[in-house]
Amino acid sequence: MARTCQVYTGHEALRAETRGGLKAVVATNRLDGKEVTLVGQEILIAAGRRSNADILKPGNTGVETDEAGWIRVDPYLRTTKEGIWALGDALGKHMFRHTANYQASVVWNNAFSKHLHPVDEHAVPHAVFTHPQVASVGMTQAQAQQGHDILVGVKRYADTAKGYAMGEDDGFIKVIVEGGTGRILGAHAIGPQAALLVQPLVYLMVAGGQDYLPLARGQTIHPALSEVMVGAFGNLRPVGVHPHGHEHDHTHEDHA
Repeated sequence: MARTCQVYTGHEALRAETRGGLKAVVATNRLDGKEVTLVGQEILIAAGRRSNADILKPGNTGVETDEAGWIRVDPYLRTTKEGIWALGDALGKHMFRHTANYQASVVWNNAFSKHLHPVDEHAVPHAVFTHPQVASVGMTQAQAQQGHDILVGVKRYADTAKGYAMGEDDGFIKVIVEGGTGRILGAHAIGPQAALLVQPLVYLMVAGGQDYLPLARGQTIHPALSEVMVGAFGNLRPVGVHPHGHEHDHTHEDHA
């Protein structure tokens, strides 16, 4: 991605203007106050999202919203008004179509069944379909280290037959598991078909033991990119320990 675009973090846009027939955005670095000017043919503004629940005036029904206007629900997706349920973007988190579809099934069950099921949000997957693809599910390493004894495994695409044949030098997948139990806490992939590589781990994360042992017992098609995902679990090590027993020099992979 670095070959085709530049990403500036910690910057705040100050103004937009035209320069020589092109469009420019002037931004300032929040850390040192230095300004940077970005010039291009077009400007795309991603302003974020805000709730439009106010259009429906939910307060008139007894449905409460939080300070940002998002509808309040309990773990069963019930609002504060009996008989009214809410799901999807109206809740203000996990704004993915696939999450709304899942929540719709939970609402359907809880509205028409005597057996209520809480919504499960510990394994919400998502992907960015850029080049390369970026996909993720669960915790990052930093989040997992808060309260968990963890093992981390990384596998490069190029270290598998398929990845090598594709000439994929930059892609990798990183997995994070709980030490002792093998419970999958998170997975992050960057490279071709990253979303497809992460998806099987979502199913394991919502299965009975939530661990990766079925991968160890199953066969993996060769040569296929699936070997990247399985190989990451084969490289599990304590944080900071290189596969060859040396301390790992911290790269961008350590922060996924």
